[in-house]
Amino acid sequence: MKSWKRILSPLLLVLVSAPAIAACSNAATTTASCAFIVGDGQSGHDAKLHKVVYPGQAVHVGAEEDVSYVPCNSRNYIINDGTVTNANGERVGDRDKLIEATTSAGVPITVAVTAYWTLNQSDAAMRQFYNVCFKYQCASGQDVAGGANFSTPGWNGMLGENFGPVLERTAREAAQFATDAIWQRHDPTEYKTLGDAMSANFAEVIRANLGYPEDLFCGSGNSAWPDPNRPGEGQFVCSPVRIVVDDVQRVQVQTDDSTDGTLAVNQLRLKNAQALYGPDAGYWLGLHDSIEKCRDSGTPCIINIGGASGAPAVPVPTVTSTPEPAPSPSISPK
Repeated sequence: MKSWKRILSPLLLVLVSAPAIAACSNAATTTASCAFIVGDGQSGHDAKLHKVVYPGQAVHVGAEEDVSYVPCNSRNYIINDGTVTNANGERVGDRDKLIEATTSAGVPITVAVTAYWTLNQSDAAMRQFYNVCFKYQCASGQDVAGGANFSTPGWNGMLGENFGPVLERTAREAAQFATDAIWQRHDPTEYKTLGDAMSANFAEVIRANLGYPEDLFCGSGNSAWPDPNRPGEGQFVCSPVRIVVDDVQRVQVQTDDSTDGTLAVNQLRLKNAQALYGPDAGYWLGLHDSIEKCRDSGTPCIINIGGASGAPAVPVPTVTSTPEPAPSPSISPK
């Protein structure tokens, strides 16, 4: 009997230990991803962040730990009007509502921009980013950095609530110093000046938005470890997020508005009309505006060009969904 006990004891030890051994695993990140090793919070285990795994590294994951992945490669955030598509016919961009801002002359404009960025991989920044990511459930149980959808719904939600508003604030502040050449001539120099000003202010505005002292986001391409083959060693170089202005358009305004921006627009209209109509440009602009207002109001109008009794009368059609009856000469405005 004793001999059987001596034989069974090691077997029982192996059987008891097998589940624990099976529950352990190894995790590896691609060169495009980072990972968080976190306590699973089960059976009295903690749920704290244990370790940050950098791109291209492999680590041991304990039986009481979970692993989740986030992209650590070059990323972008695109704001356009929603009409841009790729070769597959899929819409390109993260937000299709353009930024609204105002130039130094008070002219309202819309701005399309692209921000080029990556995560700050310093240990302090990654641990703070984990808290932000956890709020949105932006990490994934599998490495999806190279997947067809590019990121998780939580990741997109995080960017939408942070990058979108921050880009709006920085654009409004920077546009106050932009001249009207930015929308009149679409001057590339003005575009670059606006983008650089947004970039210079981005870090401060998003720090206020998130409440952390570290810059959690850096510029892509020129932010890296001293030795890219040894991530996590040394100090991570975090350059400013790069912002490129893709397009600026003037917002169409009513001609009877009295803001400074509208006055500037009207002055430009008059200058352009003078090239077409000469010294009587003001008269022809007024006539054009009267025709447009009459057409948009839905009221039948007949306008005498020149004002004389023998001048030709020009009927102005109304814009309605159903045919209008012919106007009575006695009530038709002249």
